[in-house]
Amino acid sequence: MSAGLTRRHLLASAAATGVLAAAACSPSNSGGGSGSSDGGGKSLTFRLWDEAAKPAYEESFAAFEKKTGWKVAIDVVPWADYWTKLPLDVSSGEMADVYWMNSANYVQFQASGDLLNIDEAGVEGKDTWEKSVVDLYTRDGSLWGVPQLWDSIALYVNKQLVDEAGVDISRLTFDPAADTDPLREAGKALTVDASGKHPGDEGFAADSRKVFGFNAQADRQAIIGPFLASNGATWQEDDAYVFASPEGIEVFEYLSNLINKDLIAPSAADTNENGDMTRDLFVQGKLGLFQSGPYNLKAIDDGVADSFEWEIAPMVAGPAGAKSLVHGVVAVGNAKAPEDRQEGVKELLTWLGSAEGQKPLGAQGIAFPGNTEAQSEFVDFWKDKGVDVQQFIDATEDPAQADTGAKANAGLLAAMPIFQEILIGRTDAADGLPKAQEEGNKAMQ
Repeated sequence: MSAGLTRRHLLASAAATGVLAAAACSPSNSGGGSGSSDGGGKSLTFRLWDEAAKPAYEESFAAFEKKTGWKVAIDVVPWADYWTKLPLDVSSGEMADVYWMNSANYVQFQASGDLLNIDEAGVEGKDTWEKSVVDLYTRDGSLWGVPQLWDSIALYVNKQLVDEAGVDISRLTFDPAADTDPLREAGKALTVDASGKHPGDEGFAADSRKVFGFNAQADRQAIIGPFLASNGATWQEDDAYVFASPEGIEVFEYLSNLINKDLIAPSAADTNENGDMTRDLFVQGKLGLFQSGPYNLKAIDDGVADSFEWEIAPMVAGPAGAKSLVHGVVAVGNAKAPEDRQEGVKELLTWLGSAEGQKPLGAQGIAFPGNTEAQSEFVDFWKDKGVDVQQFIDATEDPAQADTGAKANAGLLAAMPIFQEILIGRTDAADGLPKAQEEGNKAMQ
């Protein structure tokens, strides 16, 4: 995201590497949990995991206090500690009145009765919230969080490299069943070794590649999820993985071939260790096509500066069309907050769902706001920088499946190392993908 919100903040887990950050083990005492007050006045607490978003919420809460009289104290708990502190603080009664939640973790708190039912609480504004995020946090017929910010997937394009290679980005599709397809052809045209040769040319030296075509890698949100769904594969059913279908195996064979056979993507030995490597290659002018989300906008805009012209195009589509993963962060209400603050919690959630309450998130370039009426603020922020972000909005219309279930993080952590082995070429997809599915489902039991 544009102000430091990294991929793992919206993903079910740090899917680019398959490893969650280490977490501490003690309850938070840094921001005044559910029991803090301002000495007897109307006081609430709000917890989030990213310092970069704090100024936007400070601006929002100043307007909220002026309107309602409720003062909101912000508690920032870093991502590395967030998910370890959260269950401890909830169980001890020290949790904030309202707090950030992601899609892979909310189910366990919803099932335990810790989250306020947004529909039953009468929180207003649901019809203005990003539908894909509402759907993501709807379970047992009810909504359990107020959408705050979201991301989707599109294609960053180095226009200079694309123009020089004669690549038509308007027709970039993939088809694992075909002998060749537009993505593979574009990747070959863009990939160049130190002698100016392309994959398939006599004497092409893969070890001396100075420009790569595409970022095929073990990235759940930007690559694996969209490619699976775009080939007609289903990620999970009833909180159990079912991705090891013929369509799923085709996708992993295809991605492995892009890396190891077609030679248009960096080695998985490198990208498995550093999920941001391909972003850095794009910034350096060494990658023609980079499929990713708005969480990389600021890094790309700052890093490229005036070194080359770039733009955002539609993501690569497969036989079933273009299917972006859409992840979102919501604000959840503490169902066990003291009675004298429950009304304030509902007022704050309504405010956090309003366009007025979310305007600073977009205007400060933090992220796409969850309220669709406030999204123009983020669009205009980037328009002023000469960047059209409409493709990310378009990508929400027909999303792929996101991770759900009480133990979604555990499942993905178990499956990801096997995904990586397939992409590095040490495990065949036909053998590895069923194993990844089995190990992931065991971890989610």
